[in-house]
Amino acid sequence: MRAIILAAGKGTRLTPMTLNKPKPLLEIRGWGKTILENMIYYLRKCGVDDLIVVNGYKHEMFKPLASKLGFKQIVVDDYETKNSQASLKAAADYIEKGTFVLNGDLYIQRDFSNCIKHDVSQFISQKIPKNTSGWAYITDENFKIIDIDTNATSGYGDGIAFFDNQNDIKILKDELAKCKDNEYWEHIIVRSLDKINIYSFEYDDVYVEIDSFYDALYHKLLTPEEIAIQCSDDGIALRLESMTNVNYKINFLGEQKVIRIPGKGTEQTIDRQAEKNILSLINNLNIAPKSEFYSSDIKMTNYLHGFRNANLDDLNNLLFLELLISNIKKLHSIKLEQHRDFKPILMIDEIRNYERLVNFSITTKAEHKFVLDMARKLDNGKFVLCHRDLLPSNILYNGSEIKLIDFEYAGFSSPIWELGNLSAELKLNDFQILKILELYNKDMTESQTLSFNDIIIGQMLSNYVWALWGWVYDYINHARDYLSRFHKNLLFLESKNLM
Repeated sequence: MRAIILAAGKGTRLTPMTLNKPKPLLEIRGWGKTILENMIYYLRKCGVDDLIVVNGYKHEMFKPLASKLGFKQIVVDDYETKNSQASLKAAADYIEKGTFVLNGDLYIQRDFSNCIKHDVSQFISQKIPKNTSGWAYITDENFKIIDIDTNATSGYGDGIAFFDNQNDIKILKDELAKCKDNEYWEHIIVRSLDKINIYSFEYDDVYVEIDSFYDALYHKLLTPEEIAIQCSDDGIALRLESMTNVNYKINFLGEQKVIRIPGKGTEQTIDRQAEKNILSLINNLNIAPKSEFYSSDIKMTNYLHGFRNANLDDLNNLLFLELLISNIKKLHSIKLEQHRDFKPILMIDEIRNYERLVNFSITTKAEHKFVLDMARKLDNGKFVLCHRDLLPSNILYNGSEIKLIDFEYAGFSSPIWELGNLSAELKLNDFQILKILELYNKDMTESQTLSFNDIIIGQMLSNYVWALWGWVYDYINHARDYLSRFHKNLLFLESKNLM
């Protein structure tokens, strides 16, 4: 038997990993081998003795493996401008009775020789993953494909093709020759359904298609560390402090970078596209390092040499406070009314989303009513661009300059939240709060100035939201700490007759 593996594409949905090597040469956890090696191992177990691998992108990296793994390499030069039909056309002369055709991004999980039916054309198909779309085969009671839904969100489709009927192969080759440049090779099946009998045999455990980081992480085929290591030029990844995400320092394409891999479940509370848009908006403010975004919300940021995380000693340094407030005021100079294409972050919506995710109450009814009343008050005020997560690890300082990082919670919000959250996260005392108020209110109009009580209201809302956040992401100790601070805020506000 023979197998034709189509491995010419760039694997753009797996960048930045595939900037260093093609997708089939990525290593998968548990096996310690590449996707291609794993695929060939199981094809051999099925009785395949003749292997053809069609390459394009970084084809020279496959050459050393050709003799080691025993395959014939075919190189296509137009892989960037033509779709998969061009790859199969390049190997068309090798299609004969008893030939597998499969894409080079399948991680095969078991021997599938018992799934094959001889003397017919067939697909070993898989269930379309949740939250994705693909080609789904519509079959009759005998598993014969009678139609194909090319934009399905459920059902079984794609898969490993096995052609074992000589008459079918002639018809399929004729259709392949007619394919247009932008077509997938599977279009030949669509156009041949009225001429051949082709079957779909459904299995859930034969393989996983690794089309994106979501696929690899969802199926636990790659860990965040393995992603960072394989993006690294030298295979070294240094873990950095982080909570919401997983961050590593790596050497990437000759430069030192910080790679951020989103934490599990963060899509419930974070809009990654909004973060990308906001970083584009502040690009000229010189307050954040340059970042690049890749598929599946991977972010690569320039590593800042000579900078460190802010610490409590910095809070007694007037220069530090002046630089910090200066950067915050640069952010706040960007007003929502100037950027109506952005949605404001309404406190009332954010609170209700976190409460829905937690699904239990952490306040009394009276406290909850007060929280919502204050949230509505902020929502009826002005909206400026805010970072909204200014804890020490997101403030980098080198003694003369401050940079802000991790804008994933950023958005157009109330400055009361921003200063309240800042003072809560930095655990500022009353004197320090008054100092940042003095710096912030300088050169502000009367309507723009904030008061000490405003800051405590902002603290209260911030501590409440982050307490809920702690329960959502299973940081229970943090949740309890924020809840304790929240109650101290309530006591203060009650003493001022603000409740």
